[in-house]
Amino acid sequence: MTDALQTISEDHRGMWRLTTALEELGRQLGDAEKKHDIELFGLILAYFEGYIEQVHQPKEETFLYRAVQRRSSDSDELIAEFERDHAAAPGILVELRRQQRRLADHYPAGITEFQETVAAYVKTVQRHIKREETLLFPLARQLLNAADWDEVNTAFAADEETMERVRAEFRALMSRIVNFAPAPLGLGLDHAAAPKPAAPLLEIRNLSSHYGRIAALRGASLEIRQGQLVALVGANGAGKTTLLRTISGVQKASGGSVLFDGTDITQLRADKRVRLGICQVPEGRQVFGPLSVADNIRLGAYTRHDKKGIADDMERMYALFPILRQKADLPAGTLSGGQQQMLAMARALMGRPRLLLLDEPSMGLAPLLVEEIFNAVIELRRQAMTIFLVEQNAHAALAIADHAYVIESGEVVLSGSGKELLDNERVRAAYLGI
Repeated sequence: MTDALQTISEDHRGMWRLTTALEELGRQLGDAEKKHDIELFGLILAYFEGYIEQVHQPKEETFLYRAVQRRSSDSDELIAEFERDHAAAPGILVELRRQQRRLADHYPAGITEFQETVAAYVKTVQRHIKREETLLFPLARQLLNAADWDEVNTAFAADEETMERVRAEFRALMSRIVNFAPAPLGLGLDHAAAPKPAAPLLEIRNLSSHYGRIAALRGASLEIRQGQLVALVGANGAGKTTLLRTISGVQKASGGSVLFDGTDITQLRADKRVRLGICQVPEGRQVFGPLSVADNIRLGAYTRHDKKGIADDMERMYALFPILRQKADLPAGTLSGGQQQMLAMARALMGRPRLLLLDEPSMGLAPLLVEEIFNAVIELRRQAMTIFLVEQNAHAALAIADHAYVIESGEVVLSGSGKELLDNERVRAAYLGI
């Protein structure tokens, strides 16, 4: 990724976190028993009006968008769509500020209207982010030459004093959000104590596994640090699913070791690994078809006994995947493939995993559903959940991964950051079709 795209992605991460917090705080306004800081909404909106709309968006339009258009007239409609998003956002912000002031003066009058406008703004911003990351960035990498990137990167290079001020404003804002809303925002994750990608949470050392006499894993080694999203890519039959099954204890190891948080769990039963916090979303979903959607979700919390916490997490699952609320009483077997994938993820998340294992979440899904599933994965990553993503869609996986590995014939043959492997010629030729 070029410097400019890295800068935009960092902006996107901040925008996503703030819009998620804005939406959750707006949702909580309906709870009459809670104290609500209406001024906090104004600070969040002011941040969007300030840095994002006065600095981030103008640079995109003036430099990155124009550079792409110079190289391809076919990009005109895509760029026009992004510019329409930019043009619409200030109007929604103005209306939100008006509603926020009214709410501050006349609370609780105007809550519903404010919540609806917040939801519309969040939807606009997050859809824009997803489409830039998945459509514009790959197009820019393909079209722009070195001179183009020099121009774009120079435009996006800000002086360190300005960037430090922006970072300080963001830290202060997030700190106030966390301090005011100590209950977890999102999926039961403690955002106030989100783990940093430092100590290894999972260590795989020289791991082997066999199906009869056939070696599916041949001395594979890797590590996943706390708070990281780590991707594993490879062809069909390379050993990806076997590695996940061996980590979760479903498949026996025939050599090597699996360490979780410093403890050797190589011989530990699968159910005990779940209690340690290792939860897997299996390939092919594997939901319980005759049971209702709600009962499938509850099954993910079978090791827990905190009834209120389970009920709260059910609501969080429905917030992450709204279609599951609509289908809650229906048999899980009646859901579409994409809906079943959402259900399988929600079921795993009910275990409040310390490590979430995702096995081919995009398999067999239409492109729009793949985008929705990866959006959920990105949101979990932003909340500092540790994720091991096994995925045949190498471009999608590497684009969001902090670190990644390539597996071939049961052996880990390459590793690096997601960006490094995206740019690796061997990976591009073998897995990205470039």
